[in-house]
Amino acid sequence: MISPQGGDLVCGIVGVVCHDRDCPADPELVRRMCSAISHRGPDDEGVFVEGHVGLGMRRLSIIDLAGGRQPMFNEDRSKVIVFNGEIYNYRELREGLISRGHTFRSKSDTETVLHLYEDEGPECVERLRGMFAFAIWDATADRLVLARDRFGIKPLYIASGPWGIAFASELKALVAVGLTERTLDWSALDAFFQLGYIPSPASPYRDVRKLEPAHVLTWQPGGSPRTRRYWSLPEPSPIVPPDIERSTLSWLDDSVKAHLVSDVPVAAFLSGGLDSSAVVASMALAGGHAHAFTVRYQGSGAGRSDESDLARQLAKKYDVTLSVVDVAPDLRDIFEPIVQALDEPHADESAIPMWLISRAVAREYKVALTGTGGDELFAGYSRHLGVLLGEYYHRLPAPLQWTANRLVSLLPEPRGSGLAVDRLKRFVRSPNGSIPDRLLGFVSKLPNEARAALYVGSLAETISLDATRDALRAAHGEAGSPVGLRAALSLDYRFYLPDDLLALSDRLSMAHSLEVRVPFVDHVLVERVFSLPDHLKIRRWQSKRLLRRALRTRLPTAHFRASKRGFVGPTAAWLRHELREVLEDELSSERMRQLGYFHSATVTRLLDEHFQRRQNREGILWALLCFATWHRVQHATATAPRYHLDA
Repeated sequence: MISPQGGDLVCGIVGVVCHDRDCPADPELVRRMCSAISHRGPDDEGVFVEGHVGLGMRRLSIIDLAGGRQPMFNEDRSKVIVFNGEIYNYRELREGLISRGHTFRSKSDTETVLHLYEDEGPECVERLRGMFAFAIWDATADRLVLARDRFGIKPLYIASGPWGIAFASELKALVAVGLTERTLDWSALDAFFQLGYIPSPASPYRDVRKLEPAHVLTWQPGGSPRTRRYWSLPEPSPIVPPDIERSTLSWLDDSVKAHLVSDVPVAAFLSGGLDSSAVVASMALAGGHAHAFTVRYQGSGAGRSDESDLARQLAKKYDVTLSVVDVAPDLRDIFEPIVQALDEPHADESAIPMWLISRAVAREYKVALTGTGGDELFAGYSRHLGVLLGEYYHRLPAPLQWTANRLVSLLPEPRGSGLAVDRLKRFVRSPNGSIPDRLLGFVSKLPNEARAALYVGSLAETISLDATRDALRAAHGEAGSPVGLRAALSLDYRFYLPDDLLALSDRLSMAHSLEVRVPFVDHVLVERVFSLPDHLKIRRWQSKRLLRRALRTRLPTAHFRASKRGFVGPTAAWLRHELREVLEDELSSERMRQLGYFHSATVTRLLDEHFQRRQNREGILWALLCFATWHRVQHATATAPRYHLDA
């Protein structure tokens, strides 16, 4: 733990501003929105209502425990802010602001952001290093400003209409007061069934959007929201430091040190993989005694997913206290709470271990560091190798490719880990097109033709099955159409990292009032590493080459021999055994008919293929399970009365 001079961390913000200046905002509305996200900040609540403007926050006290109350005002109270996050360079910014005549009433980073806004307007976000989502009401300019950090570590949902605009850290705050009609957006949901998450700016509802990472939104009464991107990934650079491995460790240590700033103890998630092990090693070297938490899987296939022995070796090397959290294939008491916490359909299988480890850590800590983001920065996924190998595979004669595809498609899932076979099948069927198309082929839970057979006719006619592909192509073009590994990594930063990994981490940790910090997702570190040549990250078909070489002297030898397992359990095996009854019940023909969205015969076929090991269908089956549970839980909750802000 590094104790600073000040700062604070509010973990949930909400607000509403009416178009009509004569329509007063309702304090009770703002309080109800705050109450819906009270788990994000159980220590304090603050509400500001003046005229047609209402802002609120929930606070989890981590820094400046006695100060930093929000909403917070500038000197003449013409500007007010609610802020969620942590600014790591606020002290330097604060010193400059004081030298320019600004008066501070607290030691808070929130007040630093507000005074910086006074000087620089919405462009102030470009000076901030950290994770954040904030709202500023500027009475002088008659303007609302919303901003989100560069990578989307902190969430922000937005609803707007003839009545005005509203925002919240979680979708449930807008639902709780009836600021969404909850009409399903099937373009977004089709993306969910393809990717396992809903890419921003979409949400499951047509009338709610997410503010995209690295964007600022400005809005004035009588107008429409206007957004602009304020940061992009850096361009490639041929300049490489002479000792790049030593530099990489120094850059990582700098980021970890910044993320340790807190007035309360900081723990860590330790999976046993390279990324979390690197973070824990940096924590230990920064001084102080570290406490890490790891998971140990139980049930079918547990041995193939268990990394607890690697975690123990790392803990022993650095004298780290290690707590083991057992993860069993039992959804009875946790699955519906997980679905409710996620707010929208989200089918990442790591939800179960993330929920359980967050719950365990939160019993003792308010803050924890994780290794999330290392794979996106240093190229650690099999699909990154697949993108490069695909350049060679698709040069083969078409008949040879057809034969390979046919033969591989006949391979049954082995009784051991079926992941390698599943990845091989995805590789040979990936399209011979642009990198976005190829990458989508690697990650799709169900290709277009199979999804078309999933939806009932009336629904299928309304869905564009190519919407996700078009979104990836557009994002690739907006990034300057990069090639090779850089193209795959940039798409990961645009979609997978913010809308899957970071969204999952934020919702499930904050459901337990735990703040998770991600040192690998720091724009200073990313700008240094992302611009490096591709061959430093993957060479001789070895992924994560640079990080592996940099960590040679820091991690036990076993860490470099272990295969990549990720922070997920043996989901495919669980679905065939311990979770089969739950799966068959939630995806039964009767349940599918009640939902009215899917052909029960198609769902039954997917179940049979998985149970009989003809295909590994864990991805789409988990997605269907998550959606069906989400839909049932959503409709079991009483719909809030529509709030008529224009009344």
